[in-house]
Amino acid sequence: MNLEQMMYVLEVEKTKSITIAAENLSVTQSTISQAITRLEHELGVKLFNRSRNGAYLLEHGKSILDKMRSVVDTVQMMKEDAQYIGESIQGELRLSAIPGGVPGIIPTIASMKKRYPDLKFELSESSARSIIKDVRNKEIDLGLIALYTDDMENHLQGLHFVPIDEGVMHACVNHTNRLASKKSITMLELKHETLVLFNDELVDQFVTQLSQVVGEVDVLFRTKNSEVVNAALAQLNAVTIGHEYSFTHDRSVLHHDFTILKIEGMQRVISIGWVMRESQSTHRLVKRFLDRFQYES
Repeated sequence: MNLEQMMYVLEVEKTKSITIAAENLSVTQSTISQAITRLEHELGVKLFNRSRNGAYLLEHGKSILDKMRSVVDTVQMMKEDAQYIGESIQGELRLSAIPGGVPGIIPTIASMKKRYPDLKFELSESSARSIIKDVRNKEIDLGLIALYTDDMENHLQGLHFVPIDEGVMHACVNHTNRLASKKSITMLELKHETLVLFNDELVDQFVTQLSQVVGEVDVLFRTKNSEVVNAALAQLNAVTIGHEYSFTHDRSVLHHDFTILKIEGMQRVISIGWVMRESQSTHRLVKRFLDRFQYES
């Protein structure tokens, strides 16, 4: 058993897919599959139920993965401690994130707070444009934003941007919705669905473009409260639209309560990442947070 095998297992457990895990770790599917097989043979127990639909951790494997996660986390902490040796990690970090981005930040805050009790965090949720404005006005130190890639140069002049993901808009439905068995949905099909939407600039722009293509769409309401959207998907059989990053960090999606659907047709690419003032890009607390965030993600 080695560290690499444990990292493969943890990534497969997180993504529920050997294919996605391989892409995330920049290795072949065969490499991960063979590593897991060898590890299962060494342990004498099967860890995953593997099929065409994905790779799902078996119940008896949970305690084993918890121990693996502890080992990998300890090694990562050792690497970080070596990198920042002699530096005092304290102070306050003011963070803000787009709707749907906060759940992905919480594990990093919890991990750093446990390790460095004197650290203080301030966390808020806002639109990308408001976050950029607050960064410029020095009201926050670090913001998680999503922008159309072709708009970035106009909005981020003089700021430092650290990309973490990119993609396009997706639809999301409750697992009981008749659309849940589909892998994708057309723009014309969206026209005939009831939409509940995050109050998000990119979503608004997408819906405007969608209306120009297929005609007026049925938007029941907009909100900044993700729990309200989730309730509407479950109780009203509605559809929501957002960038995939937000959906994949939603606990309900991770627990398979919801299904993500690709939206067919040409779309503008969305870039997601951290924005900060150029002077903050070398700040040790910011660098430490970003290192930990990358590991937790």
